[in-house]
Amino acid sequence: MNRQTIYDLIKKDKEGTATASEKQALAKWYNSVSNQEAEFPEDEERVREEMLARLMSEINFPKTRSFNYQKWAVAASVLIMLTAGLIVFNAKYKESKKQGAALSQNIQPGSNKAILTLANGTKVRLADISNGKILQQGGSRVIKTTDGKLIYDAGSGVPANDALQYNTMETPKGGQYQLLLPDGTRVWLNAATSLKYPVSFALSKERVVELNGEAYFEVAHDKAHPFRVVSNKQSVEVLGTHFNVNAYPDEPNTKTTLLEGSVKVTSGNDKAILKPNQESDLTTNFKISDVDAQEAISWKNGDFRFDEEPLEIVMRQIARWYDVKVVFEDESVKKETLVAVTKRFDSIAKLLKIIEQTTDARFIIEGSTIRVAKHK
Repeated sequence: MNRQTIYDLIKKDKEGTATASEKQALAKWYNSVSNQEAEFPEDEERVREEMLARLMSEINFPKTRSFNYQKWAVAASVLIMLTAGLIVFNAKYKESKKQGAALSQNIQPGSNKAILTLANGTKVRLADISNGKILQQGGSRVIKTTDGKLIYDAGSGVPANDALQYNTMETPKGGQYQLLLPDGTRVWLNAATSLKYPVSFALSKERVVELNGEAYFEVAHDKAHPFRVVSNKQSVEVLGTHFNVNAYPDEPNTKTTLLEGSVKVTSGNDKAILKPNQESDLTTNFKISDVDAQEAISWKNGDFRFDEEPLEIVMRQIARWYDVKVVFEDESVKKETLVAVTKRFDSIAKLLKIIEQTTDARFIIEGSTIRVAKHK
């Protein structure tokens, strides 16, 4: 249930105007957020006893002869019929929950993993390489560290053959990695992202890299050599600053968010200079807005942070980080919005439970596929 529905049900319940089905829906929601399996026991006799006791306590039982026993009996029988249905629902719910919990254990959050494509086209899985110096590229030594970083040590800074060479780092779904470029620029790559860059900037007037996906940059200051990120119909130019670029090809928006310094964002004939806590948003139009920049880099800090985010976008982030396929069985659920903050390294079961508690979405896990349905 979404928040407005919950608020409405609570209000009705307090006013005494909630129907039996509305009370049942509210009880189900309350139990889910209280981490209880169900409100009532599965034994039918005990259910009836508890429901009748509740009914007796909730109805103002008059002591006059005018009391309508027939009306009370009808209400009681209807409520008992509802709880009989709830018994069946509880049994199915518990069974599906057990199955879903077991399957979700096979789905792990992302980790430090990437593939490095060298200048000659050779692909190197960084997980297969031991720590320390691993190779020489142009004028740089390439070193893998223990904490998920790849460092380019420029050394003399001049390639031996005076030719500009490029490497490409790619993180798969369920992967992330950090990169220290030969100019000292630090880059954090999110899942399903690739970055193409020179192994040395010594021969270039500009420091140009190509991004596909999402990355956070802390650019080393060099006034004589502007740093430029090219991605998805836009270019971001800086001298030295901190910013995030979200340019996934499966997202409708390309967003550049500035944390400090300034950047110039160019897309076709549109240009803008961003200030800290501003974001450019490129869809069919180009617009600038004030934002909380920390939200944009929550992924880099190990968090999921959603602020009225449509579930369609939320599930794409989940799919990239947990390396799963998401299938919506009800298109209307895509527009449900989520407000939540949780750790990216939490289990997927915990994250999906939060979504189920605060939206109308319901999840069915089948292997590495998550089906998104709507609560009936």
